[in-house]
Amino acid sequence: MQSMMFTGRLAADPQISPDYAKAVFRLLEKRGVDSAGKDRLVGVNCVSWSKGLNEKVIARGLAQGCEAIVIGAFIDTAYATRDGQKRTAKELVINRLTVLDWAEDLDADTASDRAAA
Repeated sequence: MQSMMFTGRLAADPQISPDYAKAVFRLLEKRGVDSAGKDRLVGVNCVSWSKGLNEKVIARGLAQGCEAIVIGAFIDTAYATRDGQKRTAKELVINRLTVLDWAEDLDADTASDRAAA
């Protein structure tokens, strides 16, 4: 199994199951600009099955806009759409996670920005 490394910012807050058994989030990374001068974004769906990581790091430390490095392996996941069509999606199953911007740091930056205004 090959490991992949992806660095990016969370597109939204992580979705975490009530028992912390599963956490899902999407990382976005800027990969240059297109011919029109707009940012070219690449995204990857990440999933963690580690209860300890989900509870202690992802739930407490990650939020929309946080930057992280994820190392894991891609898997194909089958699912059914709301109208019953069968589809597959690639997910990066997390083996290692390094948080570069913690949610509490983002909250402090936002609060200091508001106080300065």
